[in-house]
Amino acid sequence: METIGAPSLFSWRQMAFAGLLIAGGWAFGYARSHRAQVQNVQDWVFSKLWSAMSEQSAERVEEFRKPLWLQAHGNVLEIGIGHGEGLMLLPHSQADDEAPKVQGIANYVAIEPNAFLHAKLVENAAKAGFTVNYDPETCPDAAPSATTDAELPTLTIVNGTLDGGPDAIPAHVLEHAPYDCILVSMVFCSVNDLRANLQAIQHLLKPGGKYLFIEHVRHTDTADTTVNAHYVPGSMNLFGWKMLQNILTPIWKPLTGNCHMNRDTGGVIRAMDGWSKVEITTHRGVENPLAKLMPLVYGMAVKQ
Repeated sequence: METIGAPSLFSWRQMAFAGLLIAGGWAFGYARSHRAQVQNVQDWVFSKLWSAMSEQSAERVEEFRKPLWLQAHGNVLEIGIGHGEGLMLLPHSQADDEAPKVQGIANYVAIEPNAFLHAKLVENAAKAGFTVNYDPETCPDAAPSATTDAELPTLTIVNGTLDGGPDAIPAHVLEHAPYDCILVSMVFCSVNDLRANLQAIQHLLKPGGKYLFIEHVRHTDTADTTVNAHYVPGSMNLFGWKMLQNILTPIWKPLTGNCHMNRDTGGVIRAMDGWSKVEITTHRGVENPLAKLMPLVYGMAVKQ
């Protein structure tokens, strides 16, 4: 008489799915209880990625960023400065036999929360004609002074963010306010709280001060009147590309330091009270798939 074995309680697919759930739950729990270590690893990974991508990114935005950065003057704050690729776009004078000299800037505060980017930032700041210091409160492990020259304007590196809004601004940043100009380039895609950052910018600007920006954003619709002449109407399926931005963002974020492809940064700036003037231009790139995924907005907002 043949004995029939008892049926398995679970199939291999169910067991595999359960294993993935357990592993995912463990990883989530570990990340929550070891946030500092996880953030450190993410910062290191992003620093390597940015080292590979930053030159290409700078080339893409330079055409639009340079006229804005040339307006910087007086007391300046830059948020999310990265490697400092844009520092050479600031106003400079240069004799044939001399290094470039920054013109019209008395003080420069540079916020960069990823310490793995600081070494390259120091190098680029020195090339751009700055003497460089670290804020001792937020960069306690850094050298007291990176470069020193009393004749040059000072750039101070602050390790922090403005995600906490006006009530949680790093002390060094607040102590040197108000600012004539605040510069932000390709940063607000990845901040935790866009509106808090914009509120902090208004708080730190002097009346009449300029917020100069360039960001990649989600696609707008066909009625957007801010689109520049580079774009030929009807040459892109805007609805389809916008949907693709929404689909890819959850995958893209953990790989690129919380970068969102689908933020309407330009719309948030325009809708915000407290500006006396807002000038925004939208650029829809069509030269390659990445450009199509990441249209740009750039311009200026002036504090009342």
